[in-house]
Amino acid sequence: MNKLIVILILGLSAVAAAQPGSAAQPPQPGSAAQPAPPADQPPPPPAPNDARAACSAAMNADPAFAKSIIATVDAKSDAKILEMHQQAAGQVAENQRHVIYAYAAMWILAAGFVAFMWWRQQALKAELAQLRRDLDAAAKDSK
Repeated sequence: MNKLIVILILGLSAVAAAQPGSAAQPPQPGSAAQPAPPADQPPPPPAPNDARAACSAAMNADPAFAKSIIATVDAKSDAKILEMHQQAAGQVAENQRHVIYAYAAMWILAAGFVAFMWWRQQALKAELAQLRRDLDAAAKDSK
């Protein structure tokens, strides 16, 4: 079984290494990394198809735009967090009823058990008293 797992892991790692763009594959000739621009020049504009880079560049260029995006994201996340808290509060309230019902059932069972034991003790006391009377009567008869 262990050999099978090792073979499976090795096979999967070999498949992952053969995938284009994987970290295990060496860089292709002619695709050297672009050198960083000098510090005194602004970074080159992003490629038109790179939306994330374009958005980052726009946010870095206009601080007011960055603040408005952050405020929008914060408002949406706050609304989502508030909704999650309200759902959790509803679940706690529902579960609280179940806990109260469970405690009530346990108290009823405990009270019933105590009452049963008291009734049983009274029956045993009565039986002991009857046996003592019978023993006293038998002792008197044997004299």
